[in-house]
Amino acid sequence: MMCLPGQVITDLETHYPYSRYLKETFGETTYKVPVASGLSCPTRDGALSKDGCAFCDLRGSASYFGKQGRGRNIAEQLRERIPGIRERFGARKFLAYFQSYTNTYAEPARLEELYLEALGVEDISGLCISTRPDCLPDPVLELLDRISQDHYISLELGIQSFNDQTLDWLKRGHNERCSIETLERLAVRAPRVDVCAHLILGAPTDVPGTARDAALKLNAGRVRGAKLHQLMILKSSELGERFATDPFPTLTLDQYSERVLEFLEYLSPGIYLERLCATASHKDECLGPDWSCDRWTPHNRIREFLERRQCVQGSKVSDTVRL
Repeated sequence: MMCLPGQVITDLETHYPYSRYLKETFGETTYKVPVASGLSCPTRDGALSKDGCAFCDLRGSASYFGKQGRGRNIAEQLRERIPGIRERFGARKFLAYFQSYTNTYAEPARLEELYLEALGVEDISGLCISTRPDCLPDPVLELLDRISQDHYISLELGIQSFNDQTLDWLKRGHNERCSIETLERLAVRAPRVDVCAHLILGAPTDVPGTARDAALKLNAGRVRGAKLHQLMILKSSELGERFATDPFPTLTLDQYSERVLEFLEYLSPGIYLERLCATASHKDECLGPDWSCDRWTPHNRIREFLERRQCVQGSKVSDTVRL
């Protein structure tokens, strides 16, 4: 993916930020509005398991379901939340964010109903749809491609890792090959859909070069964006149970910052970065790393670290690799 006009990293930027991407795409500040589709997940409904991924707690994975989803359709959820966001940030354009669970995990007819209902709400400029690499059969890709001809669609793809040992440790239920093949199919069958890849850094099964290799594979996969998370351990997850019984190491903020630096230096400058790190939504339920409980301090320290190390996104990607 070549760096497009207007996407060159400036001297003041260590990476291509999501906020700039949204302004370039929609012409002004644009905000995501979370909605709950009510759909499930193959690691929750028994198709793969009933326990979820090892890092996922039931409440966290359905972060807006309890608040919004019960008894309210998509349009009602959006109309309830948009005024507050508009008043707080002065925004006029919004993206309906299908965040919780797996939002392509249904028959295409049901998905089309949900997506078009969201797009029919005033001031909704497009969709952000969270899903998994193993939940995108061809009929769903055909649906996404058809809608993307007239509407903006971002597919937030939970790859999490390209390391099969890490994927097994996380109990994801898919492997590296599945992710790579899905990226290839998306590029061919739904080329107008922007793909934002989610990655988790810091699993004890990761090996040296994990962040670098992930960036290079995203370059080759022609994704539009990336979203980073540190491995976070929550009480009500399987990782929480493992950690309580046999604690394993988690990354310090400096160690995590090193991995972010490595990732960015090998990431094509045309790929936006949506998030540097994640924040625990329920601080009392986070077992580690402890810096996950603070919203802004880690983010600011990572940015300072990147600036101090003079990070330039894509600086270590040769022209032959930067696709």
